[in-house]
Amino acid sequence: MVESDYFGIVSGNDVKDKVAKAGFTVTKSQNVNAPIINEYPLTMECRVVEMRDDEDGGAWVVGEIVNAIADPSILTDGKIDIKKLNPVAWDGSSFNYMTLGDSVGKAWNSGMVLK
Repeated sequence: MVESDYFGIVSGNDVKDKVAKAGFTVTKSQNVNAPIINEYPLTMECRVVEMRDDEDGGAWVVGEIVNAIADPSILTDGKIDIKKLNPVAWDGSSFNYMTLGDSVGKAWNSGMVLK
């Protein structure tokens, strides 16, 4: 989280070695024109499908996942295990980083009680 936050704070135009300063190394993706940070346990390589500006000066970006690279340490039976990954999400309303909690229901099952 610290290193990723640092990437958002400084510009590569101002700090040429910001990836190395964060203690990370990169490999060029074979699928998209972007680096892969070798130390991240999960990388999703995405291709931009659509970009458009919104009325607030921001932008909407729609991407297509073309490849996923997962470290074996976050896999269970060959699938990404969310508990092992322990992902961090940014909460834009409070400007905090949050971890995901426990399961609260089963997809395509919990709503069956209303059917």
